[in-house]
Amino acid sequence: MNYRFNIFAFFVVLFLSSCKGDKTVNENPKEIEETFTTGYTTIYVDNSIMPIVEDELAVFQSRYQRTEIKQVNKPQDDVIAALLSDSTEVAVMSRKLTEKEEQYFRDKNVEPEVTAFAVDAIAFITNQTSNDSIIELEEVYKVLKGDNSANIKSLVFDNAKSSILEHLLDKAGVKEVPQEKVYAFKTNEEVLKYINDNKGAIGVIGVNWLVQPPVKVKPYIDSVKVLAVNNTNAKKDAEKGYFKPSQSNIAAGLYPLTRTLYVLNYQGKDGLGTGFAIYASAEDGQRIVLKSGLVPVTTPTRDIEIRNEW
Repeated sequence: MNYRFNIFAFFVVLFLSSCKGDKTVNENPKEIEETFTTGYTTIYVDNSIMPIVEDELAVFQSRYQRTEIKQVNKPQDDVIAALLSDSTEVAVMSRKLTEKEEQYFRDKNVEPEVTAFAVDAIAFITNQTSNDSIIELEEVYKVLKGDNSANIKSLVFDNAKSSILEHLLDKAGVKEVPQEKVYAFKTNEEVLKYINDNKGAIGVIGVNWLVQPPVKVKPYIDSVKVLAVNNTNAKKDAEKGYFKPSQSNIAAGLYPLTRTLYVLNYQGKDGLGTGFAIYASAEDGQRIVLKSGLVPVTTPTRDIEIRNEW
């Protein structure tokens, strides 16, 4: 990360800006000078991690009320396309841009600011009535390789341009999506509904959608079962076995399919992209991550009250 300011100075700016009070009547953030905590911008967000970003932005904007950030949720490929077409300068994704992709910004003399703020996991879900409680990663990889001997009926993803699908294809060493047993909808809501209605299918979804789902999909959550996955990376006996994508298992490195979430800022200036990135990775933002069921990249401090009486 190549910030052009001192972290202490940043929080001084935050403090001073918060002392300015709420926005005045009819004040339009689009007409306010953009700083770390004021003005207007648009952030494109990978669909699979939408809930945690929505939470972070909601608190950030409630604290700094002279700010307006428009959240646009898209599949990962569309988020990248938006960055490379100047439709947005700030994005939140589960991977960094490649060297080739970043070259577009370096040619414009824009230095990237990439900030990690959470660790997410990819979860496998099935209908609650299914007898299955575990899934073998090697069987998943067989499906993605087009091996019909795989003991899996179907894998259902949120989108053909999904970051989750890309992640698993990369793990399987596959470049093309197979023609059989792999299906893609357009949204995570559709995946949850399909698994709710169809016994035998396996949905693949970001764990944040399960632990902190939007209100409209909560009815489906009670009808799906999260499968435990074998830890293929285990080196110690204590790490071997099948693990669900719980917060503790993700933090301990026991769950094999995790990914780091990043704020990618290509504004080329000290604006809201920088302000939001540091907020999400600082104390308050990390508490939001912790409460969301994901794993913060830094551990928030705990306030302990010492009493003289017991």
